[in-house]
Amino acid sequence: MKTYSLNVFGSEYKIKTDRNGDYVLTIGKIVDDKMKMINREYPQGSLAKTAIVSCINLVDDFLTVKQTEQEKLNRRLGLLIEKLERIV
Repeated sequence: MKTYSLNVFGSEYKIKTDRNGDYVLTIGKIVDDKMKMINREYPQGSLAKTAIVSCINLVDDFLTVKQTEQEKLNRRLGLLIEKLERIV
């Protein structure tokens, strides 16, 4: 396991993981960027509130992408099933 140092919203965090270093640093940058954006657009007044609103926003982004990809997969699967039914 390696330890990586991430700077998020002005604080340093040590992360121990087996993941690739670039991957871990990218996660840190995404979180840092999101917290800065949230703080700029909706000043919360506290680190905890900024972190929670950022977390909610990131989960919303994740679930939106997940749902979109699932819908694409379902459409492709439906087309493949139709093709197979025509063959059989």
